[in-house]
Amino acid sequence: MRRLALITLTVLSMVLLSCQRKVLLEPGHKHGEEVYINIDVDVQVDAELEGDASLYTEILHKARTTTIVAYPRSSTARYGVHKIQGLNGSIWLMPGVYDLLIYTSDFYELDGIYYRGLEQPATAEGYTNSVKVSKNLPVKSFNMENPDPLFAHYYKTFVVVEGENKVSEGLDPRSYKYWFEVNVDGLDYITSASLEIDGMYTSVFLKDGAHRSDEYGTQRVEATIHKDENKIKGEFFSFGPHQGSDVKNSMILTFVNGRTIRIKLDDISPEIKKLTKGGEIKIDQKIVINVDDTGAGFTPNVEDWVNEEVIIPL
Repeated sequence: MRRLALITLTVLSMVLLSCQRKVLLEPGHKHGEEVYINIDVDVQVDAELEGDASLYTEILHKARTTTIVAYPRSSTARYGVHKIQGLNGSIWLMPGVYDLLIYTSDFYELDGIYYRGLEQPATAEGYTNSVKVSKNLPVKSFNMENPDPLFAHYYKTFVVVEGENKVSEGLDPRSYKYWFEVNVDGLDYITSASLEIDGMYTSVFLKDGAHRSDEYGTQRVEATIHKDENKIKGEFFSFGPHQGSDVKNSMILTFVNGRTIRIKLDDISPEIKKLTKGGEIKIDQKIVINVDDTGAGFTPNVEDWVNEEVIIPL
């Protein structure tokens, strides 16, 4: 009889646990209290930005999802990572006191930013795919992909109670837009161009926008050729300029015969360090491509820089 009672109790326990697990996994099951999240694009997105701040407001509106990381500040609160579609929606939190890290993610079909260290606010970080290229430098050097737009805000001491809970916050940019243009004579001989900038930040801490000081990245930016203006132009996002001693800048050109060359431009450190939150990178030099009389080659050079002759049959 005892054995039968024990078996019966075991079976009942398994059934109850199974039902509880099913309830927890049931789509749409809600725990705690509803918290309505609304991103007010006019609150902080325009704060202290260099250049056209409305640009960031327009970009923020295109965010496909927003992530909310809830950090417990009281014994009843529970840690969790939540996601809403677009810039407003609801999540469910247990009653208690929280710090909330709110950031946009997923602007495009393929994400250009990854995240790590979300367990603690101080280590939560956005970064881009990168390949280490040097082991002997005092800082780590990487070839890095261009990050997507990124906006974030750290909301301290949010109290979740029974009933209505609302969060309405603006977000600060953590990834900034840069653009450039280079004057070029001889664009008819160029099929593609890109700008390579060495020394940009590889990641950003979401809480306060700080950066790692022990590594930097090289971003290669595809440019567009504007023959009607005799210019090569480009734009890209970056986590911000590196604060090192120099920023190397090279223009990579591919010519009609398939040959690719690299032209070293002047150091742009003083200018780019001023653009802590994006803006136009000033490149005052002009690239001149001279074709010789026989049509057998050309001489690309940069004004105020030593000429480099490259003989290429056309």
